[in-house]
Amino acid sequence: MKLQESLLDSLCVEKTYNHFRGLDENQILEKIIPQVKDMKVIGECKYHIVNAYDHSLYALEEFENIVNEKNFFLNHLKERVEEYLNTKLDNNLTKFQLLKLGVFLHDIGKPASKTVDSNNRVHFRGHEIIGEEIAFKLGQELGLSYKNIDILCKYVRHHMTLLVLYKNNDMPKEKLYEIFYTLNDDVIGVLLLGYADIVSTRKLLNPNEDSGVIKTYMDYVLTNYIYRYSRQNI
Repeated sequence: MKLQESLLDSLCVEKTYNHFRGLDENQILEKIIPQVKDMKVIGECKYHIVNAYDHSLYALEEFENIVNEKNFFLNHLKERVEEYLNTKLDNNLTKFQLLKLGVFLHDIGKPASKTVDSNNRVHFRGHEIIGEEIAFKLGQELGLSYKNIDILCKYVRHHMTLLVLYKNNDMPKEKLYEIFYTLNDDVIGVLLLGYADIVSTRKLLNPNEDSGVIKTYMDYVLTNYIYRYSRQNI
C-alpha cells in the first residue's frame, strides 16, 4: 500500500503534475498505474501531437494553473466553483484533489481502444468507457471509498462533455438538463476537466490561439447549472 500512498500524497500538494513526473522518473508510477507504459506510446492522432501520457500531464498542469489563477472564474461563478473544489471527501481528500487524479486518468482508456481505419487514421472510440473501468479498479487498489470511486469514474466517463457541446454548438435546455441530472454538482468538475483537456491540446497545436471561446461555453453551462437548474431543484 506504500506505493499507492505516494500517489495519494501527490494529490495533496501544489504542482501535482511535477510530482507525478517524479514518480515516473523513479519508476514508481507505472507500478501503481500499469497503463501508463502504454499511454507513452499511443495517443498521437489528428487532434493530438503528443502521446496520451504527456497530454495527461499537460492537462493536469493546465487544470492546476486555472484553479490558482486569481481572475479565471467569473465573479458570479467563483464562489460556487470554489465551494465545490473545497468539498471534503473520504480518504482525507477534497474534490479538487480527487479531480486532479481524474484529469490525469481521463485518457487512460486510449491504449485499449485504439483502432486504425482504412485511411490509416487512428481512432480511440469508447476510450472513456474503458477508462471508467480502469479508474474503478484503480480506485479500489488505492483504497478509495465507494463514493470517491463513483465521483472519479464520473470524471473519466464524462470528460468529453464540454468538447461535444462545443463541437455540436447546440445547447438546448433539454440537453443541458439531461447532463445536469446525470452529473449533478459534479458537472462542475467535469467541465473544468474538459476545459483543461481541450485547452492543453489546442495550445500545442496553436500556441497563440485564444481559449476564450472554450471558456465562454464552459461559463454558459456553469451559469445554467448554478442559476437555473440548481435553484429549480432545491
